Amino acid sequence: MKIQTLTRSIVFLAVSAVLVGAGLAQAQQGSEIDDARGAAELRAEVKDAVERDVDTANTALVFNNVTRSNSYVVCTAYDGDGNALGTKRAYVPKRGVKYLRASDLSNGVDFVGSAVCTSRERMAASAVFLGPGTITNLDVIQPGTWDATRIRFPLIATY
Repeated sequence: MKIQTLTRSIVFLAVSAVLVGAGLAQAQQGSEIDDARGAAELRAEVKDAVERDVDTANTALVFNNVTRSNSYVVCTAYDGDGNALGTKRAYVPKRGVKYLRASDLSNGVDFVGSAVCTSRERMAASAVFLGPGTITNLDVIQPGTWDATRIRFPLIATY
């Protein structure tokens, strides 16, 4: 009786492990489709903001994954009254750089507000305001050390 129970438990755990592994593999395949953009696209946006007479302004929330593990950053934007506007997830490869725009977080709605982001891995973050004919570095708050996993962008905007 005990051997049958033990055998059933082992079979159950083995089947569960296979199903969980398959689910994780499927989640990883689909989860790389997000709004994160790479370093080359950020370079192009900075160049466009400086060299062209653009009519729009946006903030780039930039993340550098400082670990040897792939990770995700989840960000939520808040308007000036503290109302949540939207949440997006960005895949950041190990030692890689990706960014989200403020307009990604607000689903294209113009706003001035803030954002809070979290990650399971350590990230180094920065914010760049891309305005008509200019770029400006904005403050980023990472409590504790520079590689905190909770990141606050106290001022972001898109219009």
